[in-house]
Amino acid sequence: MNRKRAALLIISFIINLTTMTFGRFSYTLIFSDMMRVLGESNTQMGIFGAAIVFGYLTNSILSGRLASRIGSGLTIQSSVLLGSISLFCLGIFKNNLLLLISFFGIGAGASGSYIPMIGILNSEFRERGKVFGISMGGAGLGTMFCGYFIPLILNLSLERGYSYAWITLGGINLLTFALTIIMLKGYRKTLEKTELSADPDNHGHPYIKNRDLLITVAVYFILGFSYIIYVTFFGSYAIDEMGFSRKITGAMWSLFGINTIYSGFLWGYFADRFNKIKIAIIINVLLVSSIAMIIPVQLITIFFISTFLFGLAFAGFVIVITYQISSEVSEADMARVFGVATFFHGAGQVISNFISGFIKDLTGTYRVPFGLSSILLVISLILLVSLLKHSKNKSTLPN
Repeated sequence: MNRKRAALLIISFIINLTTMTFGRFSYTLIFSDMMRVLGESNTQMGIFGAAIVFGYLTNSILSGRLASRIGSGLTIQSSVLLGSISLFCLGIFKNNLLLLISFFGIGAGASGSYIPMIGILNSEFRERGKVFGISMGGAGLGTMFCGYFIPLILNLSLERGYSYAWITLGGINLLTFALTIIMLKGYRKTLEKTELSADPDNHGHPYIKNRDLLITVAVYFILGFSYIIYVTFFGSYAIDEMGFSRKITGAMWSLFGINTIYSGFLWGYFADRFNKIKIAIIINVLLVSSIAMIIPVQLITIFFISTFLFGLAFAGFVIVITYQISSEVSEADMARVFGVATFFHGAGQVISNFISGFIKDLTGTYRVPFGLSSILLVISLILLVSLLKHSKNKSTLPN
């Protein structure tokens, strides 16, 4: 691997560690303290969570087009800066409208840095499963960092702890912004070369009759809807409903993060060498098991097993689905079509955050939203099995 590609892997790893993770995966740990100090309801906190993913899905569409006009490097840099400013604002503002805008900003910063980066990696590497997995490993390390250190920051002050946490994350993210300026100087035109061959107004419409791609995007939508319930409400469920301490909950969440560091590479490696859809089915089973097991019991051991399995499966599911999408489209269309797919993935998260917060306020328990998440993941499992059958039928057809 040459220095240029090594630098790409390093900065993509760092972007996933910080901009993609801070805010999105730390929210579950800050959620309870922030809700208590600001006097918010679960519904309002769910709306804040929805703002994160609404910002994510909005920029998932815009970032591909923006990168083709101003360059992928500048798109990524501006998105990382947006995420940094938004994190600072979450620690400063108390007005709900300003908080809503800030949550939107960390979501937009995440997708605006991630999607153009996927486009670059897709064009620069051939064994994409492992490469996507290495990049996603940054999110695991970032989640592990948040799991260990955010509880320590929260414990500094009952009233200001959540604010210190957001500001600390914002400061670290600014360092990532500085690194992107240094390491992405040569990528102003990367997406421009690979994407302008496609009709800029198509947004993936030539693939609308591709059954396998549509099923894959449907699974990606369900994944977004289902996993965000766990990510957003796990901390509050463990602390407020199960009665676990912040320290124990942080350790659980760190286990999720530790597994995410290597699991993306692991499943990407398998996807490079075996049937991607079969690998996705295995991961789907692990993911639904990780969520369903914490519904009927209140044992700390089961919760640790849950976060272990969730971390083992989550990154792998994202990687393999991304890889499956790349197999169904041309390199020239990858970033744009992936942006559309990510839009639906994010739409599932937006809908889920609102519905699950409402259900919790209505029923008084997080068990019902987790049950809904499990049911939908069973549906995605059925879709993947149908995709596997269809792909086998295609392989037996004469050329």
